[in-house]
Amino acid sequence: MSGAPALPRLQLRALSAPSPANPVMVCGLPGSGFVGKLAADYLVTTFKAEKFAEVYSSSFPPNVSIGDEGIAQRSRGELFHARTGQRADLIVFTADSQPSTSEGEYELAEAVLVEAKRLGVKAVFSLAAYVTGAFVKERRVFGAATSARAALALSANGVHLMREGGISGMNGLVVGLAGLMGMDGMSLLGETSGYLLDPAASHAVLGSLARILEMEVDMESIEESAKEAQQVFNQVQMMTEQGAEGARVPQEERKPGYIG
Repeated sequence: MSGAPALPRLQLRALSAPSPANPVMVCGLPGSGFVGKLAADYLVTTFKAEKFAEVYSSSFPPNVSIGDEGIAQRSRGELFHARTGQRADLIVFTADSQPSTSEGEYELAEAVLVEAKRLGVKAVFSLAAYVTGAFVKERRVFGAATSARAALALSANGVHLMREGGISGMNGLVVGLAGLMGMDGMSLLGETSGYLLDPAASHAVLGSLARILEMEVDMESIEESAKEAQQVFNQVQMMTEQGAEGARVPQEERKPGYIG
């Protein structure tokens, strides 16, 4: 098809022009346990957020998702405005997937953060997973920030500050770039085994976010999902321990195999 226009590598399509009050950006993308994605989607649903932009990138995986009515849709990112009626509105960014290349991650992160800056965002939170490979009943939340002031806010609200390691993919990049663009970048990582969908870790991350922002979030629905998931985890853990009985060897302290 010679002469056909080339598709842009990245396209941000505005659907409306929001006017958020004292906005904070929250980013939650697919990853281990879908911790960040579940949390972001929950905020969108709970606050009845309005989608105001879609982002398309040639670095998203080459597939389409099929909706209930048989409609095929390209992979995309979405930006929502949640009117909270509290101290800060939320700008929520989520996507069907993460870009498949480093270049695509940089392009997407920059585009989203430029939009956040334009809307007056001064703080950006990335919600993701802290993968340990172990099943636990109580999910801790780990974190890191781009300034001492932001790190203090995390620590003061029960977040365990990371002292080593890194945060991979978009979940880390969006925080680092936010700092370079004059916004506070903070990452909240919910402890998870990484083996299964983990709404309990999402619940823990949302609780930390709400405390830091001094925001009321109706957690009833995700609390129920967390309890149901924990029952499944307990069953899987019991079967795993039974299978490994008699073959135990001393283990060093577990460290996360993946963060992000």
